[in-house]
Amino acid sequence: REFVSDIGSEADRLTRMTQKLLTLNRAESAEVQHEIVDLSVTLSSVFRMLVPLADKAQIKLTAKVDRDCTILAFEDDAYQIMFNLVENGIKYNHSGGCVHVTVSHTQEDVELLVEDTGMGIPQAAIEHIFERFYRVDKARSRQAGGSGLGLSIVHELVERNFGSIAVSSEEGKGTHFTVRMPYFALEEDEDDA
Repeated sequence: REFVSDIGSEADRLTRMTQKLLTLNRAESAEVQHEIVDLSVTLSSVFRMLVPLADKAQIKLTAKVDRDCTILAFEDDAYQIMFNLVENGIKYNHSGGCVHVTVSHTQEDVELLVEDTGMGIPQAAIEHIFERFYRVDKARSRQAGGSGLGLSIVHELVERNFGSIAVSSEEGKGTHFTVRMPYFALEEDEDDA
C-alpha cells in the first residue's frame, strides 16, 4: 500500500509538472489577443481558489485594492501570475503567517505587490529563482509540491504582457514580489442626452 501511495503521489507531481511545462510552451508560442483586465476581479477569483489552502495551512490572506486597476493583457495570464505568487506565499510560509496583496495604480502603471511572512529566499538564490526547474530548498519544494516552474512561468507571462517583476527577500522574515504592468485607463462614456 505504501508503494502504491508513493506511485500515486509521483504521478500527481508529474501531472502538475507537465501542466506547468505546457503553460510555459503556450506562453512562448501563442499569438495572444490582449483584453482589458480588471485586476481586482482577477484577485477575487484567485482568493476564492486559494482560501481553502490558506485555511488548511493557517495562513491569513489579506488584500488592499485600488479601484480601476485595469491593464491590457491576456486574462488567463493575469490570473496565473497572481495565483502562482499568492500560492507560493502560502506554501512557503509558516503556520500563523500572512500573505498580503496590494493592487494599486499610477497614471502609468498598475502595481501588484505580494508580500508574505514566510521563510524568505537566500540572497545567493534570488538571481536564479526565475530559471526553469530551479528550487531554493529542494527538500521543502518537493514536500510542498514544487517543480521549480512556477516562478519561471510568472516571469514569462509578466514579460509577454509588457510588464516587469522584481523580488526582495529576507531569510526568516518573508518575500516581496512586485509586478508592474502598463495601466490601461478606461474612457468614461459621455453620451449626449
